[in-house]
Order: sequence, then structure tokens, then C-alpha cells
Amino acid sequence: MLQNFDRRFEKNHDYETEYLKVLYYDLRPNYKEIYKSYQYNRLCTIVHGTKHVKINNGDEFDYSTSDFILLPPNSSVDMEIKDPTIAIVYEISDKLIDDTRKKIQLNHDVDFKPNDSNIIREKLYSIEMPVKRINQLCMSSDPNRAFLVDLCSQELVYDLLKKHYIKTDQTDPVAFAISRIMDNLYNSQFTLKEIAAELKISSSALVTIFKRKTGYTPKEYQNIVKLKIAVHKLKEKSVTEVCFDLGFENISYFIKLFKAYYGETPKQYALKYREM
Repeated sequence: MLQNFDRRFEKNHDYETEYLKVLYYDLRPNYKEIYKSYQYNRLCTIVHGTKHVKINNGDEFDYSTSDFILLPPNSSVDMEIKDPTIAIVYEISDKLIDDTRKKIQLNHDVDFKPNDSNIIREKLYSIEMPVKRINQLCMSSDPNRAFLVDLCSQELVYDLLKKHYIKTDQTDPVAFAISRIMDNLYNSQFTLKEIAAELKISSSALVTIFKRKTGYTPKEYQNIVKLKIAVHKLKEKSVTEVCFDLGFENISYFIKLFKAYYGETPKQYALKYREM
């Protein structure tokens, strides 16, 4: 079993290709440690057991075999293991992300559930197939396994990019604008003019480019993202609470937007959900 989470021990329990490092951990009960994600994104999964983690002195939760977390570079994780746990971590190189971006085209849609922090925690089924194939290949004796692992790792990163779990290419003005919108989703003081200034183009030019690629203006895009979050929050909170949680200053405006997009008021949606 691993006794510590530093680089010395990881090097003895990994499989590495040009694109990906796969790290295997067999953790004893009552094990505690603080570790970092270093310079790369880390996709953390569990094969058996449960981890209790506190990330960047903020988010604290349990996750198990049905979940994954994606840590951005230089994250700090305070971990506690209560039961015997086997974990597999995938360290995603910048080269893998860059090469995958160059080979694909992504739609700038809003068909995703954004996260309130930089820490992504989602259900494993959304990326389960490439993860399974990578695990199988790492344990195989196929002489071409490094090549095959790198192919599967591109599929994995494609899924992460498509779902906006990893940020898209910042040289694309629309991708950059989306990234800034998401970073300031609840900041009512943040404006389109600030994004346009960062891109060194006019606000009207940004709106034209943005709408051509997404079908929405930046403000419409921001509101739709908020409405998609509202659907989840209405399962647990009142309409008023959700409205102000999302940074809307006017409840009537929030209700109007919600009804225009979903065909019913937030209250009607919440009542329908609770009756199910």
C-alpha cells in the first residue's frame, strides 16, 4: 500500500505514455494525507471504497465509485480514507489537451450543467467508456498499448472539452468570452464591455461573432446557463431564493425568462417536480 502521496511513490505505481500518466493507489483505512495536483489537470476516480476530501480549503465532500472529480493544476486536497479504497488518477498533460483541441471542432452550446467552482465533480457515466478502455489497456500485454492508451486519452479529453469540464481554447474569442462569462456568472457588475476590452474588439463586434457561433448574444447565453442551473436549484429552494442565488435582481424578470425558455413558471416547474 502507498504510505504517502508524493512523486517518489507515484513513480512506482504508474503507467505513463506521451499524453497521460495513470496512477494507482491502494489506501488503508484511517489514512490521511494532503496532496497537490501539481502542474496538470487530474481526473480522480475510485474503483473501490470512498474518499472524504476537502479541496483548496473550500469544497468538502465524499465521493465514491459512481463519481469523478477533475482537479485543475495546483489544487490542494486534504484527504481522509475511512474504509479500504482503491483509486485511479489520470494526470492529463497539456500536450494532450492542446493536440486534441487542434483535431476537433466543438459547438459553443449551453447543453451542460456548469459548476459553481473550478472543481468539477460529476457522475462517472459521462466519461465511463474511455476510462474503462484506458484501464483495460494499462493492464494488458498488447505491444501497442501505449499507442492505444493515447488514442483513448484523446477521446477522454474530447468528452471533457465537449462538456466544458476543461476550458476551451482561449485564442478563440467566443470560447474566451464563454470562459469569462462562466467565471463571472453571478457577478452582476461584470459587463460585456470588459470582455470586449480584453479581446481588443468592440462590444458590437463581439456580439456579432458570438451570435454567429452560438445563436445567442452573450447576455442571452449567460441567462440560459443560469436557467439551466435554476432547474436544479428549484428542486430544493424557493423561487425567490433561486432568483437571488443566480444574481437576478428582479423576480419578475427571472420568472419571465424562465417561462419563455421552459414554457412554465419556476413555481409550476417546482410543484410538478415535487409531485413526481
